[in-house]
Amino acid sequence: MRKTCMLALLSALFYGCKETNPNFRLTPDSVADVEVSVVDVDTLWLDTVPTSYMIESGVCDDYLYVVDKKLCVVYRYESTGRLRDKKLGKGHARNETEAGDVYGCCMLDGGGILLNNSSGWYYVYDKDFLFKDRFFISYNGRKDKDKVDETAFSDPVYYVHGSDMHFRSLGDKIYSTVHELWGYNYLEDTELYLDKAAHIREVDLGKHGFGRLLAFGYPESYYDKPLTKTLFSQLAFDIADNGDFYVSFEADSLVYRYDHDYNQLACFGFAGRDMDLNYLRWDSYDQPWKERWAERMSRGFYNAVEYVDETGLLFRSYRKGGGSVTDGLQVYRDGVLVGDVDVPLGFRMAGYVEPYYYSYVVPDEEGERLYMFRFKWPSAPEE
Repeated sequence: MRKTCMLALLSALFYGCKETNPNFRLTPDSVADVEVSVVDVDTLWLDTVPTSYMIESGVCDDYLYVVDKKLCVVYRYESTGRLRDKKLGKGHARNETEAGDVYGCCMLDGGGILLNNSSGWYYVYDKDFLFKDRFFISYNGRKDKDKVDETAFSDPVYYVHGSDMHFRSLGDKIYSTVHELWGYNYLEDTELYLDKAAHIREVDLGKHGFGRLLAFGYPESYYDKPLTKTLFSQLAFDIADNGDFYVSFEADSLVYRYDHDYNQLACFGFAGRDMDLNYLRWDSYDQPWKERWAERMSRGFYNAVEYVDETGLLFRSYRKGGGSVTDGLQVYRDGVLVGDVDVPLGFRMAGYVEPYYYSYVVPDEEGERLYMFRFKWPSAPEE
């Protein structure tokens, strides 16, 4: 009897909220005016440095950076790939860090960097990479899974802290992707997850605590055979200087734009070219990690989104899968598709230093080197 009531409640939550989720209320407005179908991509080799090859990377202001998550070192490079300087490293001095293994990081507005470790500590360093602040946030609050309580989905403390979180900063706030709930997951609690689970968590640096949860639920495409998308249930996001969020789900062809209060402003996008979308139904997390990884790497999905304020272009990277020898990159201007080009395997758009657009750094442990890709946009963006 209890199980029947539980299923009835889950069903009511699923169907009731599916029709009213304000995060996905707008009808797609997808327009294509493709002006670029080919870009000339260069490989940029970075100066060799000691590294564990477990890295985060990106573009900040006029330089490129690599954060070694094991060594806790920040390498800053000129846009030519030449090493500019080395910051932090493990130690107790003001210009070193006690963070330990880094789970996530991001460059901060006004300069400096935030490091987040496996224990839930946040370390903040100023523009000179000198220690400024640290604070602790407790994750993974316990919850009675037999009790269906919607408050669990709207409380940041119940979202599991993980090593693959994606961070962005805006002002004195940090935003990161979040994944499973403590005691819940996409596979076993699919209906609740599709409707109620959040994807972006806000942290207030000044208050040393959680802010909002954003991006609740999944877009319409996930409701069709949702267990085929178990391994593609995450999102990528970026934040423009004006506070707008650009959000892209891994198995969804649309891009969603929201203002800073997370009111939906636009919904647009086209499917990438030649993507293998024959996702397998995934019924259990018991399969070996190698099998899950092999399935993920053999399919097509959208894996990064980057809005470049300087040029007004939005880039969405995607894997084609299916044995393709290239990946893909879409380019949007004001919601209009203006480019969809082939890029080298492993390319994910990271940022811009005039006149080049850069990918994230690719670690090549066998070759003992780091490299990235870059290209120039063939035509200037419209004013």
